[in-house]
Amino acid sequence: MKNNMEPKFYFFSGKGGVGKTTMAASSAVYFASFGKKTLIITTDPASNLADVFGQSIGHKITPIENVINLFAMEINPDTATAEYKEKTLAPLRGLIPVESFKVLEEQLNSPCTAEMAAFDRFTDFLQEPEFEIVIFDTAPTGHTLRLLELPVDWSKQLEIKTFTTTGETEVDKITKSRFKEAIDTMQDINQTTFAFVMYPESTPIEEATRAMEELLTIGVPSSLVVANFVLPVSVVTNDYLKKRKAMEEKYLKEMDKRFTAPIIKLPLLAEDLIGKDKLKEAGYLLYGK
Repeated sequence: MKNNMEPKFYFFSGKGGVGKTTMAASSAVYFASFGKKTLIITTDPASNLADVFGQSIGHKITPIENVINLFAMEINPDTATAEYKEKTLAPLRGLIPVESFKVLEEQLNSPCTAEMAAFDRFTDFLQEPEFEIVIFDTAPTGHTLRLLELPVDWSKQLEIKTFTTTGETEVDKITKSRFKEAIDTMQDINQTTFAFVMYPESTPIEEATRAMEELLTIGVPSSLVVANFVLPVSVVTNDYLKKRKAMEEKYLKEMDKRFTAPIIKLPLLAEDLIGKDKLKEAGYLLYGK
């Protein structure tokens, strides 16, 4: 188990299908098993987090059955967007001209608003004092990058609001401050571990490389790489698997060359990572005992 200086926040990202949800869930069960009050949140609309834990979760913090100290939440994009719109509009309702209010409502119907709403929920949990560990199972790489870059664009949306209303509101000031604190937290490797999950093949490695470089442009370093589905040597018993293993070794060496973050090589397991026992087992493979 890690020492008391471990980060509080863990982000798991990667190309779709590489196993980031199960890695996030395994991490959550692992930390909870050591008595850490842990929350896992998914922002991926296609996440199978409920299937991994074998229970309904939804857009609320839900205790995970039979796992002490573990809670989960699936952020619903539509619900989050509606909540964000109401929070933005409520302080202005009745205080500005009707036409200006309608213009602002229309501006909030843009696709950007849904992304801002998702990040707004991110910031809620990046300032969550109730939990000792918070794990984010994020949407596939491109969407995650856009989400993390949103605060950079906040000033542009604020300019629109200022133009159509009476100026910067107290809500705007609070939101900007929260977004800045969130980015500061993600930039601090003592507080946040940003992990990329991939299998050792060309496409996932190339995508992760681009994503890591883009994250660095906003000052967010990647501090962990998980090479998932690595073939155990003991199962390489025929020519097909030997050829596959040779290709895999080539790409594992490529990962060693490209990435400065620690690389954890997780073996291909014989069974699905479903249920607390299997998830805990994978957590030990990730972090040690």
